Amino acid sequence: MKRGEDPSDPGGYFIINGTERVIINIEDLAPNNLMVEKNKTKNFYARFFAAQGSYKIPHTIEKKKDGIYYITFTRIKLIPIVVVLKAIGMLKDEDIMKAISTKKNYDELILNLFEFADIKTQEDALDYIGKRSGIAQAKEIRLERTTDILDKYLLPNLGMDSKMRSLKAKNLCKMLKRL
Repeated sequence: MKRGEDPSDPGGYFIINGTERVIINIEDLAPNNLMVEKNKTKNFYARFFAAQGSYKIPHTIEKKKDGIYYITFTRIKLIPIVVVLKAIGMLKDEDIMKAISTKKNYDELILNLFEFADIKTQEDALDYIGKRSGIAQAKEIRLERTTDILDKYLLPNLGMDSKMRSLKAKNLCKMLKRL
């Protein structure tokens, strides 16, 4: 104010060689970097931009009012993360619990595992995801397309073939633990 500047001006711009320059926050576009943020309702959610070659796929993990953690990424909208973990090969609830569990989220994790305890096989999980993703074809084709989507679009920065599923499952667990 002493220099004649407007106190309500938000700032963030500069004059350099007679040209106005603006600072733009592009943190959310940082590739392969998990960011945990709060939304308007004071709930935490995690965002991750998986980048591999020409692929730049945003992933979001959030907890809804029902206490279930959901993941959203290309072609997959709001699917419970426990189901995705089972679909990519982490079938045992004990393995999921050990990979994610901390004393802080122990009860929340049990709720998520209990809610989807009826999904016991990888095929059940793939079928669940396929049906909720709008793949309305014969079961064999639905399972194949869902598997293809998970391999290509779920964390493509880790790899895009079936050999990388266990690594993807471990990384999803790390992300959920951090959230």
